[in-house]
Amino acid sequence: MGCCFSANDGYEYDDDAVSGSVNEVPRVTGVHQFTIRQYSGVKGKGVGKSVLSRNFTVAGREWFVRFYPDGYNSDTSDHVAFFLQSLYRPSCGSVYHVEFSFALLGGGGAVLHDVRIDRPCRFDNRNNSWGVRKYITREQLEGAALGAIHDDALTVRCTMHVIQRRRRGAGRPVATGPGGPVRVPVPPSCHARNAMEFLLSGDAPFDLEIHVGDATFGAHRLALAGQSLYFRKLLYGQVGNEASSPMIRLREMSPEAFGAVLHYVYHDSLPAEATTKGRNAAAMAREVFEAADMYAMERLKLMCASNLCRFIGDDTASGIMELAKAHSCDPLKKACENYMKRRRIPFNPDS
Repeated sequence: MGCCFSANDGYEYDDDAVSGSVNEVPRVTGVHQFTIRQYSGVKGKGVGKSVLSRNFTVAGREWFVRFYPDGYNSDTSDHVAFFLQSLYRPSCGSVYHVEFSFALLGGGGAVLHDVRIDRPCRFDNRNNSWGVRKYITREQLEGAALGAIHDDALTVRCTMHVIQRRRRGAGRPVATGPGGPVRVPVPPSCHARNAMEFLLSGDAPFDLEIHVGDATFGAHRLALAGQSLYFRKLLYGQVGNEASSPMIRLREMSPEAFGAVLHYVYHDSLPAEATTKGRNAAAMAREVFEAADMYAMERLKLMCASNLCRFIGDDTASGIMELAKAHSCDPLKKACENYMKRRRIPFNPDS
């Protein structure tokens, strides 16, 4: 997942804060956070007039968000609208199917209003823009009850999922004959998936017991070593009792955090509970991020950094930036710096 920020307020900023990239076939997910400053000045541009976000990249293409403060057209002029648009129309024959959502964010990143387009929209050379004409009424948006406008600014988060669909026969040898083209379709590689499904099936018993606090986890030594240089040296090194012991004890983290690490080892993703907005979600995100760094799991570390971007706010940006510095995560540090610049929060860029 790529995560970045933009603001429309007449100022120049550094490059977009990119908090990591996770590209998985058949879906590529991207998140862009767009802040519209000086809302009172933007409003009144006229029906059909839009404000644009900065460009961002998802699935190898450039995209941007359009905000219509006075309505998309005369029939919807009492609503504001948000649209997702590709920077260039796809070339003839190229098609992108995209699911997306727009979420209004309040203080601390809380979601105040969310509209999802779960039916994949087709972006092609005929139509490169899709959106929500009746996102929310202007009266609701500006009302104190919703609390979406702070310091004459509002922030929307666009989350998009590009569904990768192979064109039949694309990139494959074609033999021609009297009856026309003859193809033998070859499916995508499932080598890694087959290995993980076998390990999770129970047919291959766990050969390692891991004690974390009061909890006990079962795992395969090969799976841990394959995902982490730390565990490779611990379990297959030439020194230490762990190389031959069927049990190890970890004291550096909570069982919940290690459970998230183990979920990543077998599923190549974070568990759902690690990406929610619950009471302890920020603390969990931080702990798993620290564990990923300690265990030398760079991809997991970037996934956690992307997750931590959701918690960047006026009260947390400084602390998250210090965390990023302590664990040498430049993308997360950059995300915090860009946020603090937009919010005019003083910080020392050289510290």
